[in-house]
Amino acid sequence: MFLQASELQHPGLANKPRIGLVSGPRQPCSSPHMVTMMGSVPSYDLHGSVCVVTGGSRGLGKGIALELAAAGGIVYLTGRSTATQKAEVLLAGSVDETAAQASRRGGQGIASYVDHTLDYEGRQFVDLIAKNHGRIDILVNNAFLLSKPDSLFFGKPVWQQPCRFFDEQFCVGARNHVFLTMLCRPLMTGPGATIVNVSSGGSQGNTTVFPIAYHVNKACYDRMMAALSLHASLVRGHQLQKKTSICMLTLWPGTVSTERMVVGKRHFAGWLTDPETTEFTGRAVVALSRLSAEARLRLSGRTISSAEVLFMTGGHDVDGYRHDMYKETMFSAALCTPSHVAPTTRVQTVA
Repeated sequence: MFLQASELQHPGLANKPRIGLVSGPRQPCSSPHMVTMMGSVPSYDLHGSVCVVTGGSRGLGKGIALELAAAGGIVYLTGRSTATQKAEVLLAGSVDETAAQASRRGGQGIASYVDHTLDYEGRQFVDLIAKNHGRIDILVNNAFLLSKPDSLFFGKPVWQQPCRFFDEQFCVGARNHVFLTMLCRPLMTGPGATIVNVSSGGSQGNTTVFPIAYHVNKACYDRMMAALSLHASLVRGHQLQKKTSICMLTLWPGTVSTERMVVGKRHFAGWLTDPETTEFTGRAVVALSRLSAEARLRLSGRTISSAEVLFMTGGHDVDGYRHDMYKETMFSAALCTPSHVAPTTRVQTVA
């Protein structure tokens, strides 16, 4: 049973939009389908796990890195923003800052300066991990490049945007993730090997806020990773026992209150309804990584939302709020024509 906000003593709930599920005490999965897909009891301790998070200077990558570190992980995080050189002039954050915060969370944060448009830097990065640890347990493909200038990227029709947007979005947002996954896969031999591809419901359609290049790239990313997950399973399946096969899935966050969304809120008016924190998706990654091997392998090749993962595993946001697990589907519905959207049934919400 989910409790009303008045029954919970979470001070952060007072000003929350009352659209999602409000978190109560952790509940075991009750749906037979959920139990079948994800199991009911996490079984992996992430303490000492070697994790890679690309794009960790800020935003979702930072939130994911912090939560993996809080779970005891050794987190390598990549980015182009350093303490002395910012890739984003208007936005705070760097890999150094995130690594320091991750180490204070209980794990170990390792800042890595990597430009994912350069293949040789990706190779050097993976070689460093192989030398230091000899393995990778969790890979989170998250890096994203926002084409410049912002004034052309947001809210302009495609004929007013340069064609380089397509190349830039694909280079860091699809191709680089496939390339890094291929480099990391030989190091992912443990029973808890998990690859999480952070994408978006924006892969399902178009808006006037984001450029076509963004939506096309997300669709390409989802499709490439779905195909790659099949190949990864086949390759590992022929060489190793099933229990050590790689789980590879795509994760869709909802609307997230990243630094960019907050600074550019005039562009996103009406989108910041029931916003998730960046740590919310981080908690979803941790929850997925803690599942038993059998439960994770049943999810391999699938696309699932952050809210759905935490709903199934009994998790919630940092302020105790549990977001609507169907929000990502509804976000996709706003992007697509009705003929492309399957009907959904909403879960209980707070009136």
